[in-house]
Amino acid sequence: MSSHTRHLPEILAREADRIQSFGPEYAPYADQLRTLANRLDSGRFHLAVLGQFKRGKSTLINALLGEALLPSSVIPLTAIPTLIAHDDRRGVRIRFQGDRDDEVVESETNHDLYRALLHYVSEEFNPRNEQGVLQVEVTHPAPLLSKGVVLIDTPGIGSIHQHNTEMTLNFLAQCDAALFLVSADPPITEVEVEFLRTIRDAVTKVFFVLNKVDYLSDDERETVLAFFETVLRERAGIEGPITVFPVSAKRALTAKTTGDAGLWESSGMGAVAEHLIEFLAGEKNAVLRDAVRKKGLDLLNNVALRLELSRRALEMPLDELEERMQVFEVKIREAELQRRHAADILEGDHKRAVAWLEEQVQALRERSLAHLRAVAEDALVGPAGPDEAAAQNAVAAAIPPLYEHELGEMTAAVEQKVTALLQVHRQQAGGLVGSIRIAAADLFEIPYHAPESDRKIEMQQEPYWVSRKGWESTFSPVTNDLLDRALPRSMREKRIRGRLEKQISYLVVRNAENLRWATLQNIDATFRQFSRELDADLAEAADATRGAIAAGYQKRKERMDEAAADLTRLRQASAEVAAGILYLEQE
Repeated sequence: MSSHTRHLPEILAREADRIQSFGPEYAPYADQLRTLANRLDSGRFHLAVLGQFKRGKSTLINALLGEALLPSSVIPLTAIPTLIAHDDRRGVRIRFQGDRDDEVVESETNHDLYRALLHYVSEEFNPRNEQGVLQVEVTHPAPLLSKGVVLIDTPGIGSIHQHNTEMTLNFLAQCDAALFLVSADPPITEVEVEFLRTIRDAVTKVFFVLNKVDYLSDDERETVLAFFETVLRERAGIEGPITVFPVSAKRALTAKTTGDAGLWESSGMGAVAEHLIEFLAGEKNAVLRDAVRKKGLDLLNNVALRLELSRRALEMPLDELEERMQVFEVKIREAELQRRHAADILEGDHKRAVAWLEEQVQALRERSLAHLRAVAEDALVGPAGPDEAAAQNAVAAAIPPLYEHELGEMTAAVEQKVTALLQVHRQQAGGLVGSIRIAAADLFEIPYHAPESDRKIEMQQEPYWVSRKGWESTFSPVTNDLLDRALPRSMREKRIRGRLEKQISYLVVRNAENLRWATLQNIDATFRQFSRELDADLAEAADATRGAIAAGYQKRKERMDEAAADLTRLRQASAEVAAGILYLEQE
């Protein structure tokens, strides 16, 4: 983090302590400022490492960590993302689908951690993720991670396991940038070109790493780099500046484990770690810092308005104050009526989003049935007659890539649909909440500062993968069906097709319902959160302005002798908040 970024949390914490001293009614503002300070301190940059199987992704990540922690194998790893974040202690947490408790392994040596990772993320020990792993989280004390970088090791694309590629595409929505790894043997393949075409819109920043350059002479390296950049522009459609880092991840890992600083720099990894990653993390922190600063300004301006309202209530003639309070109550009631009307429209949009989801899921069921029926039919007919086991195995193999793909498509479509529906509500909500503060400012002749920050709509997108357990039990092959063997071939085929149709229908219903249920929960949670936050903002605006005016009114009515002291205190508090606003504006 830059010095400015480090300075901002200190300002926010200082202003929170100051505002806390104004009285219990200001405690919520202080709490929100402290939350903002913590958010900035804990900001993390997600960097995915992408690449084809056997390009050296795990070795590159190990080099960045400084030791061989992640398995790098001659066999593909399974479709499970591995997130590596900073912590003083080394550890691995395995998160599972369903209700199964997390498994946690902590060790100061890499042996136990390596074995745990290999057991859960390799196709050898966890083929097609039969153990139901949702995500793997690794903690490590590497200096690079302490800068707020979270490295994400993704399954290799282009292996025999198509579901790995689908998972990688789905996970990119959670990443801030990606390192795309290729190597000099060959520089780039058609599979990688096609993958790059696919991800161009999924991740905003992609940087390229050419690995294994230690096998090349200087002339060969320049030729390969030029060829690679040409392919990226002409075949993959990459536009704008293209940054390619030539590295030897193997040499870099050796350099880290032996403490050879010269070898580290000559490996090319120094440029990746020091320039690329730190720049990206700093860039994201700058965006986060600006959002936090604006939200902090909004909070301080709201505090300033409340203080000024209290001051004006003490200064204004009592009869005039009572008249303006009555007018203000009318404004609040108008806003509350508008909110109830907006709530009805919001609920209608919620129902429309759910109805739209049902249409999408029904179309998914139809597509899935047609696809799996075709897969079964292709595998069923063999030279020796109908092979039910072959059809079952083919359908089982087709399910993960089918629903991985559908998950990605559904998530993107739902996010777009819900965001579009809520966008209008978000704009109206901002005007509704602002109208209360504007009314108070106008009535009491106080300058009003419109908020700078913008409420962001966020769809909660948790990975959701179809369990193998149910369809494994459904596809248990029948070994003792003597009746089938005794029947003529045409009748045997009819019975087998009938069983397959029931099994496929069951699979489609179960998997489509799993996907529908998870997506429905996301939609419901998003609308509930939006409505809850709007109600809270409206209530806070009404209570804060009403409370500030009422406090001054009560003191005028009951304790006139304290008014002068209160005015002095309010003026001092206003001056202090104004200074805090100035600090944030200059940051």
